[in-house]
Amino acid sequence: MGEREAVPAAGASTAGVRYHHLDALRGVIMLIGVFVHVATLGDDPVFDGIARASGLFRMEAFFVISGFLSAMLTAKYGPGLALRRRLAAVGVPLAATLVLFNPPTLWLISRFHNRSDISFADFLRACMAPAFEGRLNWYLHLWFLLVLLGYALLTPAAVKLLSRFVSTRCYQQATAGRLRAMTAITLLVLGTMAAGRIGWGEAIRPVIGSGFHTDLVRRTLEFLPFFLLGLLLFLDRGRLVPSFQRPAPVLLSVSGLVLLASWHGWVDTLAMGTGRVLAETMFAIPVIATIFAAASRWGSRPSPALRYLAEASYSVYLLHFFWIYVFATLLGFDPGLGSARMLLLVVATYAATFATHHLVILRFPLLRRIFNGRFPSKARPGSEPPVAVPPAPPVAVPAAPPVLTSTRGGCAAGWARPRAGSASEDPSQAGSPAQPTRASPAPRCTSGARPARHPRRRPAPSPSGTVSPSGTPSPPGA
Repeated sequence: MGEREAVPAAGASTAGVRYHHLDALRGVIMLIGVFVHVATLGDDPVFDGIARASGLFRMEAFFVISGFLSAMLTAKYGPGLALRRRLAAVGVPLAATLVLFNPPTLWLISRFHNRSDISFADFLRACMAPAFEGRLNWYLHLWFLLVLLGYALLTPAAVKLLSRFVSTRCYQQATAGRLRAMTAITLLVLGTMAAGRIGWGEAIRPVIGSGFHTDLVRRTLEFLPFFLLGLLLFLDRGRLVPSFQRPAPVLLSVSGLVLLASWHGWVDTLAMGTGRVLAETMFAIPVIATIFAAASRWGSRPSPALRYLAEASYSVYLLHFFWIYVFATLLGFDPGLGSARMLLLVVATYAATFATHHLVILRFPLLRRIFNGRFPSKARPGSEPPVAVPPAPPVAVPAAPPVLTSTRGGCAAGWARPRAGSASEDPSQAGSPAQPTRASPAPRCTSGARPARHPRRRPAPSPSGTVSPSGTPSPPGA
């Protein structure tokens, strides 16, 4: 079993810190989307149950993770560079998928749900005219990336405001201890959700009207409390994460009863509208805390398999809708699939998307940038404290005797300094003065001639008593 991942204290440097369990959890959540979207092709109780359960926590957990990582990028790169990186990592794959894959996907969806033989060219000319059945909003599942772009623009200001909020005395007292922390988190999320619902119904919706943009604005407000929760968890990670990232059975039981009362209409206030949304929001919080705890327990250690899964999940997310309808069309399936055919579509979609990621996207750096948003960049200067390298201890070097040389044997002995980059140089001391070391003994002369002798002379002592780097006493006045 994995060990619980260490959580840096608030304000600590994030250099080299990688939250492996959040990467793994993010990948798993994205992969579950294949089951959810395959469920739209038929009417099966198993897949419908998966889709309904997913709607209670999956996207909410994803936006908590997104908020946490967005705040981490802001701390690491600074607001400006973090915003540019976020826009590139989200916007480029979004634009590429919208242009290259969404049009054929929409065409396949219209053919599948309407049992139509319309050609792709005719569909492109008239796709907005007929009232096709099926999911024909132009962004399909990419609404998530569109919402993330809005959150990316919001992040610098939100981080600044929440940083001030975290430092207040009222907040510190309200989050002291786990019970208080979980209560404060629940009330903050519910309060933000209620304010968003009221603002949506009273001020925003009457102004913006109806259309595709209306759905995007509604989703942005719907998941904003969870994104802000992710920002808050990072900014106060030393105190909040240990409290939040644990199972919450009491809160889960209470919120579960509230959710049942909402679904069954036991309480009229919770049966519809804002009351039902708040009941589902309250239930999502302990569920997210529990899956965070599970991910921390079993996914905290670095794992090549989990890291590959997390990286490949972006490709799976972008391309899975296209491959679902490709296989549904090739296999001649009709609307109203059963669980066996749905499971076949899930397996085929996973195989195709992982193969596309591994065999195509990973092999070409340009495709990795286009579909995975992998753009190299450096952290802002001064964002992380420099690592102090202790100086090398002084080495006492004795005065070397005169070097014996030979004009005929070619033998010599003396002191030598290691060359830069040689095996004897410690990489951790790069940039510090190299210390003189004794060279290997000179090979014995084998030419048969005796080396020329020179009279021994005792070197004059240096007035300063210093020793030059070559190992010989410094001459007077040096």
